[in-house]
Parts: sequence; C-alpha cells; structure tokens
Amino acid sequence: MSSCQEGIKGKKMDYDYYSSYAKIRQPRRIYPEIIIRIKRLKWKCDVSPNVSSFLSSIAASHEKYDGITEKQYKAFCDIEQDYLTALPPGDEDWNENYDATKRETAEICAKYYKEIPPYFGDLSYKVLNSEDFIPTEKQFKSLTQNKYSMKVLQSHFASPRFKVNDYVSLRKKNPYDISSNSNIFIILQVAPEPVTSAARASKKYKILTIDDTDTHIVEERFLKSAMRHILKLNRLT
Repeated sequence: MSSCQEGIKGKKMDYDYYSSYAKIRQPRRIYPEIIIRIKRLKWKCDVSPNVSSFLSSIAASHEKYDGITEKQYKAFCDIEQDYLTALPPGDEDWNENYDATKRETAEICAKYYKEIPPYFGDLSYKVLNSEDFIPTEKQFKSLTQNKYSMKVLQSHFASPRFKVNDYVSLRKKNPYDISSNSNIFIILQVAPEPVTSAARASKKYKILTIDDTDTHIVEERFLKSAMRHILKLNRLT
C-alpha cells in the first residue's frame, strides 16, 4: 500500500469516527410548578424583553420536550430570585441612601448600555423602566464604575466645548454622511441625546447647516470652531 493510500485510509477512518460520534443530550426533567411561576413572574414584575423572551422559550420547551435541563432551570431560578426577592440583609442603608444623584448616574450608564446590547441589558432595562427599582450596591458599582461607564460619565458631565449659536465645522475625519458646501454649522442644542460612546469628548450636539435646513446630531470630538471662517466671510462681504 502506498503512502498516499495510507493517508486516504487514515482520513476515512477519522471521518467515520467523528461522523458516528453522538452528542450527549442533556437530561431533562419536569418541574410541576414552573409554568405557574413563570406566569406569576411575568404578571407581577415588569421583566425586560430579553427576560420575557427567555421565559417564553423555557415554558415552550417544558411543554414540548416534557421538561427542561438543569442549566435552564437554574437560570430561571436566578431570574426569579433577582425579580422577586427583597434586598438582602445589610442593604437597607443602601436603599435609603439611593438618592437622585445615584439614580441619575445609573440612568446615564443604562442609556449607554441600552445602545450596545447585550451588556447589562436586563439591569439597564429595569433602571430605565421602573421608577421604584433600586439596584443593589454591587449592581450599581458594576454598571457605573467600570472603565467604559467612567468615560461615558466623564463626557456627560464635562463642560461643553461649544454653546448654542456657536459656529462649528466638521473635522475631516468624521463618520457622518453630511454634505455641506461651506462646512459651517450653527449649534442649535447641547446634549440633545444621551452619550452612547465611551470615547473621549462624546457629548452630542444638534447642528444646523448654514446653507441648508437640515439638522444633524454629532459628537463633540468631530467638531471644531468655525469662527475663523465666519470672520473671513464677513471681511469678504
């Protein structure tokens, strides 16, 4: 037998081995009260869309396949505990001290993470959609004190470089598809939308082209002052 034939035979043996390999199915079991618990959770709590989809999925699986896996059940229990269980002992002080400043900080970060799913998706949903929701101290720190959130907060609270009625131009390297013969705009509004980028100077502005009626939302880092252009135009006129 040639070495070439041996190679072909080896490949055939490998193919047969892997094609005959059967994946081990995870065992399923029936949890008699789980459908009732899922309905109670959906009825009692304002669950996020992602959680609602997951709950519907495991309910359907429980009915269709006569049970769910242990991993699915554990995930459900974690969600149930998160939504239904009261604050753990020791968090009462945190609850009382969760003031307007902390709530604003959480909302700023939640709006950022809402735009870049799936990170903090469920937590962000609860922060933005439930006035009575108070995250635990651990949840609050995870949401607001990571390196990305810190940059978002820095941009949000930074003093704006431009103010309403200032003239600005777009920098050459910018991601916007905005056409303007003059490349001169006027600031109409500062921070019309939440910061949705962890890059530096990501505060947003609503700008109007001086030679058109179109308005645009742009980030501060892509703008520069156009006062020199305005002064030059004034001299020419």
